[in-house]
Amino acid sequence: MQKLLTLLQINDSMFPIGSFTHSYGLESYVNSNAVHSNETAASYARTMLMHNIHYNDAAFLNKAWHCVAGKKFWPQFAALDELVTALKAPAEIRDASQKLAIRFLKLTEGLKPYESCTRYLKEIQEGKLHGHYAMAFGMYAKEAGISREDALGAFYYNSLNGIVTNCAKSVPISQTVGQKILFDLLPIIEDLVKKQDDMNEDMIGLCCIGQEIKCMQHEKLYTRIYIS
Repeated sequence: MQKLLTLLQINDSMFPIGSFTHSYGLESYVNSNAVHSNETAASYARTMLMHNIHYNDAAFLNKAWHCVAGKKFWPQFAALDELVTALKAPAEIRDASQKLAIRFLKLTEGLKPYESCTRYLKEIQEGKLHGHYAMAFGMYAKEAGISREDALGAFYYNSLNGIVTNCAKSVPISQTVGQKILFDLLPIIEDLVKKQDDMNEDMIGLCCIGQEIKCMQHEKLYTRIYIS
């Protein structure tokens, strides 16, 4: 029960790390009228799950979890941090990942510290590593005894919930439609979690070029309500 409750807490949308301030390019899609209706919002959410999050942050979380499960893992973990930094081309996305990682690690440090998480936070603050939220989440989940599948499922769900919440604010869509999108995409999350370990190493960090361009365009939008 303790592991489940810990996962529910660190994955809660109200966990105060500031994730609600990021739209990861959605605001640019809305501004260009590419996402403008219930149907396009649902399509955007599905596409982000299957073609972006699966190959990027969920894959990074998965690799971080496996790293921490091994012995003398730090060199491999540090190398992964460098790789993820290189793969996150838009500046807004890199900065968001670092800020969320720092806030997450600081907050969980005050709840129940783990040596590896303390070290990750220290090396980020000292500029030795960049820091990434998905990696921090995977590390803390493993140290807290949370299974890889549960950590991934929760991460996918929270990412989807963030997308739907942002769509509700900016498209806009109704809360009822948002809940329908969430419910309809749950089987896709289950399928993606099952396939995560089978991903070809060459596919990790696969570029979702449309979304990355929208993230870059977001930096110069005349009016913005999100940081990214």
